[in-house]
Amino acid sequence: MDNEPNPIETRESEDNEILIPFADMVQQLVDYGEPLEDPFSNQAMIIEKVKVDMPVEIKVLVEDDGTTTLKSNAPTQSTETTIMPVFHRMRLTVELDGE
Repeated sequence: MDNEPNPIETRESEDNEILIPFADMVQQLVDYGEPLEDPFSNQAMIIEKVKVDMPVEIKVLVEDDGTTTLKSNAPTQSTETTIMPVFHRMRLTVELDGE
């Protein structure tokens, strides 16, 4: 019996390290921090609207207890291979609330 790692299991473990929870990815895309302020001129730059349109790799993980988790990130492969991950397109618009 040889002890070489199964290439499918190796790829899945690599995916789990590269892909992050979908909610975390969205949070990173919308977190622009505090306004940029210049204390000398008393001017500030505030981002009022951001549009993101990007390919995204999404993987659905089903646990033994039946719970599911979405993991995602920007596409992890730039070279075409025999088994490509499924790419989805995500459009996200973040707009500053006027209040």
